[in-house]
Amino acid sequence: MFGILSCTPDTPDAPETTLPNYIGTYIGNCDTYINGTFHSTVSKTITISSSSTPGHYLMGNNIFMSTTCDISGSSLTIPEAITATTASFSVKEYGSGIFSDNNLTIEFHQDNINASDGSVNNVGKWIGTLVKQ
Repeated sequence: MFGILSCTPDTPDAPETTLPNYIGTYIGNCDTYINGTFHSTVSKTITISSSSTPGHYLMGNNIFMSTTCDISGSSLTIPEAITATTASFSVKEYGSGIFSDNNLTIEFHQDNINASDGSVNNVGKWIGTLVKQ
C-alpha cells in the first residue's frame, strides 16, 4: 500500500470501495506467559508503517525484536525468524493478529532455542487486544 486509502470507480452507480488502512499505532494490554504459565499483564505498543513492498509492513514495537510483518485481508503475520543468536542459544520469533474495526488482536511467540541441540529451552507468549490510536 502506498498511501491509497480509497478509490471511487468511474461509473456513478458503483459503490465506493474502501481499502483497509491498518497503518498506525496500536496500544493495549497483553497477557504474558512463560512456558505456558501466566506471568503478568503488560501495556504494549505496535506501530505499523508502509514499506515499498505491497502487503509487507514495517513494525515498531515494544514486544520483541521482529520489525516486519505481512498483512493480507484482515490478518497480520509475523514470519518466523531467528532474531538473536549467542553461543548458547538463539531466539525465534513469530506471531499472528486479526484486525477488526479499530482493534488488533495479537498472539506473538518468542522461543529460546538451545544452540547445541536445537531443543526449546523456554517459550514466551503475548496475547492481547490493542486499539488503534
